Amino acid sequence: MTTTVQTQAQAPPEQLLQDSMLRLESALLAPVVSGELKSWTATVGEALRAFGPEWVAYVKSVLHPQYSRIAKTDANLLSRVDQMTQEDRQLLTDFGQFESCVTDLARRADQVQKDESKAADDRSRVEKTGIDLILRIKKQQAAAATWLNEANYRDLGSGD
Repeated sequence: MTTTVQTQAQAPPEQLLQDSMLRLESALLAPVVSGELKSWTATVGEALRAFGPEWVAYVKSVLHPQYSRIAKTDANLLSRVDQMTQEDRQLLTDFGQFESCVTDLARRADQVQKDESKAADDRSRVEKTGIDLILRIKKQQAAAATWLNEANYRDLGSGD
């Protein structure tokens, strides 16, 4: 019996994105044990560095072609395509800001090792910002799928 194992390079972009997003989400939601802020930020940073390229690749290889298909299939949905394109730009900007926040927290974690409570608000903010960003990305995926289906299957009527 031969079993085919799908490697990371062969996995579809959707699966790579979902795997890396789940890893980031899990890292963000993990509770911080006293004395482990530095470890928590390192884990979040690693997950973030794995997620970023997967997400950018997904936007370019999956979402943008979907937007093109939507625009070509149903010109009535061009405003939706514009909205999704603008949201992609905003997500990329917000992602860059989130990366900076994680980097800043990692530096701060080094400085406050003996009194991590000083960085508790920053850690909570990183967690909330990261989870919010993931939620917005998931909403973007759902919107693209919805409008692609609408473009493909919309009954434009016969005008009877």
